[in-house]
Amino acid sequence: MMTQTHKHPDNQTLPNNILLEKWADIGFHWQGVIAIDELPRLSEQTVGGGSLHALVDLAKQDGVLWLLYQVTGGVSVGCQRCLEPLSIDLSGEYRLALLNDESEIGLIDGAEYVLIDELGESARRLLPIKDLLEDELMLALPLSPRHEDCDMLVESAGDKIEEEVQENPFAALAALKGKLS
Repeated sequence: MMTQTHKHPDNQTLPNNILLEKWADIGFHWQGVIAIDELPRLSEQTVGGGSLHALVDLAKQDGVLWLLYQVTGGVSVGCQRCLEPLSIDLSGEYRLALLNDESEIGLIDGAEYVLIDELGESARRLLPIKDLLEDELMLALPLSPRHEDCDMLVESAGDKIEEEVQENPFAALAALKGKLS
């Protein structure tokens, strides 16, 4: 059974952190647009800026605190072959369990999780909801983005090596060495 969530005021940007003690029991809900520029690590990996529509929920379900992100939209990254922009769809549902300690891992049936103690030592437990969202989005990016039908602008390394072998200036010296012996 999910707890009733309280809505964060509309028309505000997603806060960087929320106070876990305040929102863990009553739930947290935010919906809006996040500019890619608000996520600096993601912004470094993309070209052209843009924005994502997001819904963020923090709620307890069956004794486990869940952080749910529903994201719609995409980003453009540079193709590793031709360097032209490549659109990557980041739309999806990202779900994290927030656990007090490792003994709770059995409650989440293999889902991704974060240990609350690893989020930082602070008298006030702040939940970095924007950083956690950025982490999930960074993991959704391909390691080596490239167009499916991309023609490489650079000649392949194999062709270049073959060329060098044929034009090796020491090959002529090796031939002379055989004649002098």
